Amino acid sequence: MKQLHILSSTILNSLITVLLISVTAHAQLPRELVQSDGPVESAFWATTNIGISTVQNVDKHNLESSVVHTFGLVRGGIDTFYGLDDGANTKIGLDYGISERLSVGISRMTFNKVVDLRGKYNILRQTQSGSMPVDLAIKSSLGISTLSGLNLKFNERLSYFTSVMLARKFDRLSLQLTPMIAHFNNPAAGNPNQLFGLGTLINYKLNKRFALSAEYLPVIGERNAFSRDAMAVALNINTGGHVFQLFLTSSQWHNEQYIMANNRDEFWKGDFRFGFNIHRVFGLGGN
Repeated sequence: MKQLHILSSTILNSLITVLLISVTAHAQLPRELVQSDGPVESAFWATTNIGISTVQNVDKHNLESSVVHTFGLVRGGIDTFYGLDDGANTKIGLDYGISERLSVGISRMTFNKVVDLRGKYNILRQTQSGSMPVDLAIKSSLGISTLSGLNLKFNERLSYFTSVMLARKFDRLSLQLTPMIAHFNNPAAGNPNQLFGLGTLINYKLNKRFALSAEYLPVIGERNAFSRDAMAVALNINTGGHVFQLFLTSSQWHNEQYIMANNRDEFWKGDFRFGFNIHRVFGLGGN
């Protein structure tokens, strides 16, 4: 845990340095007329890009429901109907906006029967005037494997995850860099307790209804045996009431710590599978 604390501090200090450089450079620009200084909206179209969380958060007093479905490998061909016949990993989640910057959520994943308890907080928000050039958010979660028949103590079923999300929107294009740390209390024999990843996300808005997005999640340093870096591409569809994400991904796992720990396929070698996310937001009112 001491190593985890040191690594977390190093990541946070590096991000603060980057932010200070950005803000200082902006402060040296010539002064202009006063502009609207509201936050930039929709750098990403959902709270999760494909498998990695984004700086997008749930608005105050809103409830977001999400369904994630990932099938088997497409290369299975017609015998498996290109992976659709293979058992899918499904995750169903709910996230609630406590304030305009803070949300809490819960989800449950089919694989390993993992219940995920999480929170996300927007520390900084990119503004329309450019007075703040970036978005900065942090997410922490607790994963609990509820798989029966393993004769495990409760603390042996736990995993912990923290990520820092640094993003910027450039007109139609949005980019995000996401350092992350995962800790497993009871990894498989020979695997490390801690994993460090550096997620890279991109979103390109085609028009009001469609956007293209992609993500890449390499594991940095020590990693699980036979694991591979995950990659995914998606078409985002905004219907007004829902956001649909149709994607091809190398990983059948959900939740970032499990993607880092368990992905064994390589996207560029044809190891990808079809999946979809469905996001729906409900306004629950309140002041």
